[in-house]
Amino acid sequence: MSRERPNPFYFLLLLTSLVFVLTALAYAVVPVLEEKAKEAGDIPPPSPFRDSLRSDGWKWLLYEVGAMIVVGLASMALDRWRRYREETEKEREGKDQG
Repeated sequence: MSRERPNPFYFLLLLTSLVFVLTALAYAVVPVLEEKAKEAGDIPPPSPFRDSLRSDGWKWLLYEVGAMIVVGLASMALDRWRRYREETEKEREGKDQG
């Protein structure tokens, strides 16, 4: 029995999910940290990343959710295709022997 190669879309799904979680945490936590720093009298230095996160973070999250959906569907499709191929091979072997 040959060992099947792992589904590469699983790794991509894990990676895109991790990026989504990190972006969501940054989108939620960074503004709170900035506000606390301002209340403490310490104005944070300007940051293009924070400015972009503040203005476009919701878009990043939507793109990442879209990527997760696409990669998840691709992963399921590959699993289904492999299972179908395996079943048809077993049927052929059964017909050849019978």
